[in-house]
Amino acid sequence: MLIARQVIARARELKTGFGVKCSKFAGAVSVEILRAALASEGIPTSPRDVFVQGVPLEIDLVIPRPGEEPTLGVLYRAAQVAAALEVKTSGSFGDATIQKVRADFGRLREAHIKCAYVTLEERRGYRWALSSEDIGHPCFTLGWHRAAAGPFEVTEDWEKLLEFLRASIDEEHAS
Repeated sequence: MLIARQVIARARELKTGFGVKCSKFAGAVSVEILRAALASEGIPTSPRDVFVQGVPLEIDLVIPRPGEEPTLGVLYRAAQVAAALEVKTSGSFGDATIQKVRADFGRLREAHIKCAYVTLEERRGYRWALSSEDIGHPCFTLGWHRAAAGPFEVTEDWEKLLEFLRASIDEEHAS
């Protein structure tokens, strides 16, 4: 849970330090912080904002199969991908987020790619917070808050995310 706390705190610090509200910056920072945290756990990742051949979507982060390298650093074949992650800084922005993630993951599922949604934090009790039931794929929320800049409570989802990713890598590696 310590790593999840550090991930959330670092994202908040950098987001605030940017000086103005900028969702693109917050998203980029969140993916980079998550990449570093996963690397510290021995889980390889793609650069952020990559693509899978034949799937017209930008993917926040890919967990590649061992030894796989993308073309030009951004293009993977489906067989090279153990899992695709949609990463959010502060969760859902309503039903439109649920619908978009569900549709995007449906496209990736058609390519036989496992998917997961990861948000660094979400408002506790928020009606539109994503769940596995909503999108048909695993959802991991690293922390809950009641106010965006207020205190947050770390969940146990960091460990669950690591288990999911390691199982996805092992499963893909075995095939």
